[in-house]
Amino acid sequence: MNWIVFAVVTWIAFGLEIGLRPLISPGDGSIAPSFVIPLLVYVSLWAPARTALWAALVLGLGEDLLSSIDLAPSGNAAIIGPRAIGYLLAAQLVIASRGVVIGRSPVTLVVLSIAAAFVAGVVAVALFTVRSFYDPIVWSPGHQLGVRFFSALYTGVSALALSLVLIPLGSAFQFPHAPGARFARRT
Repeated sequence: MNWIVFAVVTWIAFGLEIGLRPLISPGDGSIAPSFVIPLLVYVSLWAPARTALWAALVLGLGEDLLSSIDLAPSGNAAIIGPRAIGYLLAAQLVIASRGVVIGRSPVTLVVLSIAAAFVAGVVAVALFTVRSFYDPIVWSPGHQLGVRFFSALYTGVSALALSLVLIPLGSAFQFPHAPGARFARRT
């Protein structure tokens, strides 16, 4: 995998996520689509397993560093770990399902993005809930599970839009079996 292309696309995905969240979030802004999860799913579909897991760790750490959680008395903190572990498990879900899906299909990217977002969300909620037992964070697991569920569904919409850009970029990522070069003539 070309890590420079991955870094540029990751930067764009995080920029979309941070910049568009206030504009496309209904209500109080807690439910929002992810633009990083479809990238995670795309890389996990096409990259070798070890590379996909490293990419998931990088994306998860980026999410951990860019999002904060409310502390009980006052203030916010970035807690490293919960989303990174959730992204690792989401990538493993996609890697495990590679043999039974059609990788070039936008529907595959949409469905796996919804599943990966939900898995990553459940893992993050579980880890934050355990942490709330001994750390003064403001946390309601039931509310957070609902937010993660609807955000996962909303991520399917962003995955559909991003599939129009990501699928043709397969040759730029230089995956071993790139989607853009899969049916190309060999010279």
